Amino acid sequence: METAMKFRKQRTMLLLCYLLMGLSGCAVVIATVVGAGVGFGTYKYVDGNLQRDYIGPPDTLWEATLTAMDDLKVASEVKERDYFGGLIKGIMHDGTKITIKMKRLEDNSTEVGVRVGVFGNRKRSEVIHNKIAENFKKA
Repeated sequence: METAMKFRKQRTMLLLCYLLMGLSGCAVVIATVVGAGVGFGTYKYVDGNLQRDYIGPPDTLWEATLTAMDDLKVASEVKERDYFGGLIKGIMHDGTKITIKMKRLEDNSTEVGVRVGVFGNRKRSEVIHNKIAENFKKA
């Protein structure tokens, strides 16, 4: 019986090691975000683009995103939208370019990707997502 427990511990440790090796890459980070009143799903940081899923009306999310850009004093250059998603491009006060891509996943679910600068800036992207989420909750 002692051997069986030892084997289970070793197997568990081995599985954990494989899991940690798989998650240790800096290209993808997955986490869960909890929002009050508005549903937020998982987010991931891939190749400089911070993507987060939002649950709620896409029209409301679009307006919340435009308001976030205004709140953060980002000058919008491009605002394009259709049924399947949208694109917003802007420039921050320091000249850094921002790209926000929205992709409708389902009728009430939208993926929003934020990229700040050429190579991406996760912290700034998080600030933008937080502002979008804040405005989305208010709507």
